[in-house]
Amino acid sequence: MRVSTSPLRPILTTTLVLAVGWTLSMIQPAPAGATASEPPTDAAGTPRGEVFHEDFERAPDTGTPMSVRDYLGRSDLRFDADDFWTDRVACNGFILSASMTGAEPGDCLDAASAVANVRALAGVLGILNGTDPGTNSAVAAYTQTNGPDGAVELETTTPIPLATGTGRFLTASVNVASLNCFAAVPTALQLALRTPDGVEHPVSEQTIDPCTDDRAESLSHGGVSARAGHFAGDASMLVDAAAIGVVMRNDHGGGSGNDHAFDDLSIIDVTPTLDVELSQDTAFVGDTMRLRFVVRNTPELAAKAGWSVQTALPGGLAVATDPRVTASCSAEVTAPASGADIAFTGDLAAGEGSCTIEVDATPVARGALTVTVAGDAVRGLDLGSQPALTAIDRVAIESPASGALVESSRPIFAGTGEPGAGITVRDGEGHTRCETTVDPAGRWSCASTEVVESGEAVVRVEQTAAALSSTDETTYRVIVPALAVEGTVRLEIQGADGSWVPVGGETVMTDPGDRLRVIATVTNTGENALGDVTLAETPDTRLTCSSEFIEPGASTVCTSSEPFVLTPEALDDGSFVHAFEAVLTGYSRASDRADTGRLPLPDAPRVSTGALHTSLGIVWRVAPLEPQAPLVRTGAEVPLSTALLISGLLLVGAVLVGAGTRQGRRVRSPLG
Repeated sequence: MRVSTSPLRPILTTTLVLAVGWTLSMIQPAPAGATASEPPTDAAGTPRGEVFHEDFERAPDTGTPMSVRDYLGRSDLRFDADDFWTDRVACNGFILSASMTGAEPGDCLDAASAVANVRALAGVLGILNGTDPGTNSAVAAYTQTNGPDGAVELETTTPIPLATGTGRFLTASVNVASLNCFAAVPTALQLALRTPDGVEHPVSEQTIDPCTDDRAESLSHGGVSARAGHFAGDASMLVDAAAIGVVMRNDHGGGSGNDHAFDDLSIIDVTPTLDVELSQDTAFVGDTMRLRFVVRNTPELAAKAGWSVQTALPGGLAVATDPRVTASCSAEVTAPASGADIAFTGDLAAGEGSCTIEVDATPVARGALTVTVAGDAVRGLDLGSQPALTAIDRVAIESPASGALVESSRPIFAGTGEPGAGITVRDGEGHTRCETTVDPAGRWSCASTEVVESGEAVVRVEQTAAALSSTDETTYRVIVPALAVEGTVRLEIQGADGSWVPVGGETVMTDPGDRLRVIATVTNTGENALGDVTLAETPDTRLTCSSEFIEPGASTVCTSSEPFVLTPEALDDGSFVHAFEAVLTGYSRASDRADTGRLPLPDAPRVSTGALHTSLGIVWRVAPLEPQAPLVRTGAEVPLSTALLISGLLLVGAVLVGAGTRQGRRVRSPLG
């Protein structure tokens, strides 16, 4: 009889399964086989072990054969059978061994050959199970008379407690030996499990007949040849009761043949193992992977019907939008599209080694995840391997955005990625622009180490993490605005009365001892703000500016901190040069003033690294003087006249230098 009653078709549904039992913890991978409950003591895919085993060795090996009704088995277990199968006259229901020589009057119709044959069958079963054939005990039946079909040949009358708990698959097995296989009535034993409600569940579709079953072999003992074998059930029962019983019926009651003995009656826990597998152990968040549930049958390959898993996946792992559910066996699977829940129930047919149920799943959060099925989420299954998954973030470019307009000759690239991963940024031709590492917050940024020219640009970023590589790409436009300034320079001379007199016109009169200061006005005529404005005079003085940051269209005024004193020696040199240097730093128009990133000024006309130093030459020429008077200043009289030529234009990248010759006469001459 086949136990499995599940429909032979996979059923896909979008019904939400409200159940619990999965955990997805942000921990290190758990060892294979670790579960929320006590792990099985044997390897996955092997029988869980015997729940019950009776070898009938408590019967004596001397004296007369014992009736099964008188036998006290392990744990004081009692047995019974229908009257025909305990009839000593019919030679049925004996527990005996080959070494036993006694018999009660009337046993086996007092046929000595019948008694000898059942003793020999006990010896054959000893050879089969590897024990001493002379002392191995077995239950024998020689059917010297006819009885009813389908009667109970053996049954337990004491419940067998199930220490393994409920929700387990059980089957049964027995060793059977037969002789007189030529006779008209074959042996036809039907082994079944019986639940507390009295319902019998056969563990095989076919009855046991060693004469015709390929699992049997020919063995002999004491000159008697027989066929004997180990017969395990090809079906099983999903038991939720706390105790179980075993029943063996004989479908044939006829006495022409049907001569047999049995031994080593067992109830076996054959609960399958559930292994959870992932198609990969490392994946990007948002990727689709295959989530597999493999139900592995035990070696006897008995049918297992009705095992189930009811669970709800947590937020770290979700069923994909298109789950693409498949099942290799008869199963009902619930896996709603783009949801977190999954549940299934299924059957293993007799001889079927495993069943694989597959669903597409997607990690939705980064981290080290262990997919763990809780013991109370499964029924009729032991928990086996449960996989670990490392979910990592893909790299993404946030800046510059696709199609963005970037006003920088050294763009700053930024985005997100897997913390700790290496980042390489390349242009469309594969040239590396910058390299960096994703910070603990999952962000990265780096500025181009090479100058980017105006025009359309492509940037590709590559991330390497956990042996996985991810890339992102964006196309943007680059505009490198010109940095432009204009400036004017004027001079003022401080006379004897302490006042400063602006120098105007083409000629100016000075006396030794007069002080001269420079006043420069710097105007930002470009599109970028200018910052860190410093102007330095030569020789060895500095100009103080009213502002160190100049917005486009604005100006700053810089004045000599220490005026230059005109000495006779300076004038007697005939000519000298007064110059100052401007240091200007440009900022992007879109940048915040607090931004530490700087755009360098162009270097006629290309962009260079660092701030550009612009020299501004201020040159004056001493007019011819008459030597009659000493080079001193007396009162309001101006005995010495000095003509100054003023160069008044501040140009980026230009150095204006000139020279004049002092001549010894007092006549003021125009500056030329």
